[in-house]
Formats: sequence, C-alpha cells, structure tokens
Amino acid sequence: MPPNPAGPGIVGTIIAITMKGKGMSLEAALALSFPFAVIIQLFITGIYTVSTGFAARAEQEVEKGNYRRFRLLANGTLLMFVAMGFILGFGAAFQVKGLERLVGAIPQWLTEGLGTAGKILPAVGFAVILSAMARWDTIPFLALGYVMAAYLKLPVLAVALASAALSWIAYGKRPIAEGPEKGGEEDGNRGEGQRGKPDDKSRVDESFGRERLGGPRIPEPELRRLSKKTALRAYFLQNGYNYGNYEGLSYANIMFPAFCRICANEAQLRRELKDSMGYCSVNPNFLPILTSIHLAALNRGIPGRGTRDIRLALMGPLAGVGDSLVQFCLAPVFSTIGAAMTQEGLILGPVVFLLGMNGLLLAMKLSSEKVGYRLGASLAERLKGSMDPLSGAARMVGAAVIAGLAANCVDLRLDLALAGVQGEVLEVQGFLDMLLPGALPVAYMGILFYLIRKRKWGTHSLVAMTLVLGVLLKTAGILL
Repeated sequence: MPPNPAGPGIVGTIIAITMKGKGMSLEAALALSFPFAVIIQLFITGIYTVSTGFAARAEQEVEKGNYRRFRLLANGTLLMFVAMGFILGFGAAFQVKGLERLVGAIPQWLTEGLGTAGKILPAVGFAVILSAMARWDTIPFLALGYVMAAYLKLPVLAVALASAALSWIAYGKRPIAEGPEKGGEEDGNRGEGQRGKPDDKSRVDESFGRERLGGPRIPEPELRRLSKKTALRAYFLQNGYNYGNYEGLSYANIMFPAFCRICANEAQLRRELKDSMGYCSVNPNFLPILTSIHLAALNRGIPGRGTRDIRLALMGPLAGVGDSLVQFCLAPVFSTIGAAMTQEGLILGPVVFLLGMNGLLLAMKLSSEKVGYRLGASLAERLKGSMDPLSGAARMVGAAVIAGLAANCVDLRLDLALAGVQGEVLEVQGFLDMLLPGALPVAYMGILFYLIRKRKWGTHSLVAMTLVLGVLLKTAGILL
C-alpha cells in the first residue's frame, strides 16, 4: 500500500494556489502535501473494505428483481469516492493545518501495520478466483505456475503461454463437437415477435449439466452494436471496486443492459447477473475482450457459466499486458510530453496529454472488442455441443497464472532471525528465499482457499482477518 499520489495532487495544488501570496513555493507545497498521500491511501483502503459487502447485497436485490438498487450498489464505491473527494477538497482548502494535525495523530504502528496488510490483501482475490476454478486436474498446474514464477522468474504472460501449451497437450486429443449445421434449428435468426418467449426445445448442456438458454437469438448486426456499446461501458469498471470480488460487481453492471436485450425472460436475466458477479480483475481497456466473448456465446445459447473458466483464465494475462502498456508505456510518454510543453508556458500541454492518452485508450477498447467478438463467435459456433475440453484447459491455465501471481504479487515476508550456537545469525526469510522462494504468499493463499471452500467464509471475513493479522504481526515484529 504505497502512498497515494492523489494526496499531493489535490492538497499540494490547493496549498500552492492559496498560499502563493505568502511566499509558498511549489517545492514547499509539494513537501507539505506528502502526509496527505498516506491519509488518502488509508481512506481508499477503508472504502474498498466497506464496499466488500456490496456484492452480497447486490445479489439479494437482483433476486428480488430490484435492479435499481442493484445498480446503485454497483456504483457505490464511486459514490463514496465522490463524497470523500468533496470533503477532502474543501477541508484542505479551509483547514490545511487541521488536516496535517489529523495525519500526525495517526499512530505509526497502525500506518505501518495497514501498509503490511495491504501488501497481503491480493491473496484474498487470488483465493476467491481459485475457489471458482480449482479441480483435481489443476493441481499440477498450480505447482507449475509457482515454479515458473518463483524459481524461473518468468512474467505472468510467459506462465500463461507455457501452461496453455501443456493444457493443449492434455486436451488436444479429446474430440470437440462442431456447431450445428447451417440452417439447423439453432442457427437461424427467428422473428422478433417471439422475443421473450421461452423455447420449448431448450436443452441441457451435457458438458456442464446446466440448462442452456432458450429463446430466439437477436440478429447479428444488432448484437454487434450491443457489444460495442458494452465495450464503451468499460469506463465504469472501477465504479464498484471492492476487496471481495474486485471488479466483479461492476462487470455485472456493465453487462446489465446487454443481458436485458439477450435474455429470453427475467429468470435468465437474474441468473446471468448473479453469475457475472464473481471475481473479476482486468485492465479496463482490455475488458471488451471478455464482454464480447460473453455476449457472442450467450447469444448462441451458451450461458455465462459456460464461458466463465475461459474468461477467468484470460484475466491474468490481459491485466498484466494492459497495466504494463498503459501505466508504464503510454502514460509516461504522454505525461512527459505534456509536462515539457507546460514548462515552456504552453497551455496545450495538459490538452495534449488528455486527448492523446484518452484517444489511444478509446482505440484500445474498440480494437479489443473486435478481437473478443470474433473469438467468442468462433468458439460458440464450434463448441456449442461440448465445451468441456476448452473449459478444462482454461482452468489449467488459470490455476498456473494464479499461482504465479500469488508468488510475485503478494508481499508476505518474515522479519525473524535465529541465533546460532557460535553467535551467527540466520535470517529466516533469507533461508526461505533460497529454499522455497515465494512459498509464504502461496501458502497463505492456500489457507484462504481452504476457508472459502471448506469453512464457507465470506470475502468480508477474509479481508477483515487479513487486515487484523497484518497490523498485529507487523506490530509484533514478525512481518516486514
């Protein structure tokens, strides 16, 4: 949990403007604003923790058919941020010294403990997604992902590609059913007058044992327009972010208008919405790949549960590539250009940054929608009869990626040392790094997985336990 740049960005700017006539320099304003980077991060952590319960409440509202409250909950994180920003902005403008005293009143042990807990919290999300896809056949891939990430130091994309190759070998010889012949009963677009009526010939997908969607398909041109509109709604992916299912609640909200058009009846609409509220963590600019796959398959009779494993397996690589491309490539380039122009006194500096950056991000969303739609349509037509091989392969890839992410992204380290007989000191963490690097984060994720699967713990309880453990063990000097 590093200090958040929004603190210096908001408060530092206010101090520089309001105290300019009192001799306040830009450098001094920046230095004075640093404590607010800490307090804002604490507020953000608190909001993400409080909003963890929104997902369960949203499911209840969907079951009742109260979609207005569902959408309100799906935007709850954003609303809390708006309130926090409003209070912080006016508070910083009128009570700068009071806010500084508030930051100084926070005990150091609490700040450091929450910082340690924040480094461990990603393990909760990894355990949640693992609980959704773990089977006996994925255990070897969990070990494979851990070895590649911890010992070989491979990035997440390499882990995904290697595990995909091995899963291809595992499932490559299994027969995959082709889609229906053209002109068949499920292929043609039926009349609009039948929309909303259940299909008497709706069947059960033998691969999953789940009811397949009945009802007519909407025409392909309309579906494509619907997919593009859904892709543009990716801007709302952070509106319901929480430590429970991360972006899962927002994902369901983004898909809601499309579900209303595709689902044949309200029972299917409720089922699809609840199934979409599972774990989701992906870069917003590559989200359209997932949404378009979902919609293309759904319109061809494959429910969301049928493509869930595929979408889960894609999240890790898409998040890694998207975050790296946007945060470490595009953002530095355009911010450097804009800052250089601004230092020369050109007001167009911020304009170049905003238009250039957002223009490219919009192009990425539309391009990824096109890729995902083609992939989803192809998969749905070929695999309508049997998606078990592809789903199994996706679970294998996803398990390997999750193990690799846990080893690299969960910062759980011991601050213990053992004294030897001759006075030498053995650092426990250093010994573990030589023997089993990254084992503690993976082990903690395994404990959380057990609590979810066997003890039926909710994500709110897991987050609270992680925060308390982080503060206590850091204060006791056990964790770094």
